[in-house]
Amino acid sequence: MQARPESLELDRAMLETTVSRALGHEATLVGDWTVAPIKYDAFNPVSAGLYRVSGTARSASATGSWSLVVKICHEPQEEWLARLPPDRRAAELDFLRWDREAEAYESGLLETLPRGLVAPRCFGVERDGASARIWLEDVRDEFSSWDTARYALAARHLGRFNGEYLTTKPLPDQAWLSRRWIQGWVAFFTRNAATQLADDRIWAAPLTLELFGPSARDELRRTLAALDGWWAALDRLPVTLGHLDAFRANLLSRVTRGQTETVAVDWAFVGIAPLAADVTQLVLASIFYHGERLEPAALAEACLGGYDRGLRDVGCVIAPDALRRAYVINAITRWLFIFGPFAAVGQPAREAAVAEARGKPYRDVLTLIAEKTRYLLQLSRDVALD
Repeated sequence: MQARPESLELDRAMLETTVSRALGHEATLVGDWTVAPIKYDAFNPVSAGLYRVSGTARSASATGSWSLVVKICHEPQEEWLARLPPDRRAAELDFLRWDREAEAYESGLLETLPRGLVAPRCFGVERDGASARIWLEDVRDEFSSWDTARYALAARHLGRFNGEYLTTKPLPDQAWLSRRWIQGWVAFFTRNAATQLADDRIWAAPLTLELFGPSARDELRRTLAALDGWWAALDRLPVTLGHLDAFRANLLSRVTRGQTETVAVDWAFVGIAPLAADVTQLVLASIFYHGERLEPAALAEACLGGYDRGLRDVGCVIAPDALRRAYVINAITRWLFIFGPFAAVGQPAREAAVAEARGKPYRDVLTLIAEKTRYLLQLSRDVALD
């Protein structure tokens, strides 16, 4: 299955069956259909493309339009696998299991989410060797931008989801669920952190000195030396079921029967997760990856408040200090040492390549990394490790 829309071959009989499922009655396709790629900036090496497929169908009583989303998942490509250290390849492939999202939809697990949080309806999964097509409800975001209050509501919905598995629901044990996913992800994306911290060229660059200041490097080194303590603290947190990538790009907002819902997409990482992993990702990835221009401390306060209310909605009571501590531990372990394209600083050709890939000036990219670093270092000072 190719990711290019022009080669996205669709079987008419299969598509007709899928459309009939979506419409809830038998339907016949009228004419051809259109395939359009859906722009999605988040990185995921198991995703081969996301497309909107639409057309017209006729039933016994009427003729009308239809629209579906198809997500193509596949094994990570060899070019990407080559980046993995040989001794870590098996572990990394497990946390990047390519068919996890298909399994999640087929299992029915995503049909029992708590009030306020929903996944798109799934109308079928086509498998072909080491790839799959997941046919999903076409959900349109009804809000072009979210304010702090809308983020807090999403956090409440995530709190209900996580809280159920800390109270009334047993943790699922299916083999396809991710386990220690944060550890695997960070092991890959921070593999060069020590090298970057040791590189005098990076830290002597005028732009680095301007954006990071003179003390960030030494503080990062001290925190890196203490990282085992942070990982141990993460391992001691209560565990629940988590989405693990619930940030703005993966969350849509819609109103159903007068109630605002948070529609969570991209369940490729779903699995056993530490307390507060989802609300931490909601805050940090939305600001420092997606680029929301919101103040981190204010958004964190609002979202932790919403998350706490969501936990309490389902009978899960966590002391406020313990909840904030869980947030900080998740933030430091998952986010502090992911430097992204930091190493390009001071090298015009590499900076230009990063700017082109990110669609913004390199200075803006590095500014976001610097803002993230300052925020997380401040958080790290507020928590004493056992």
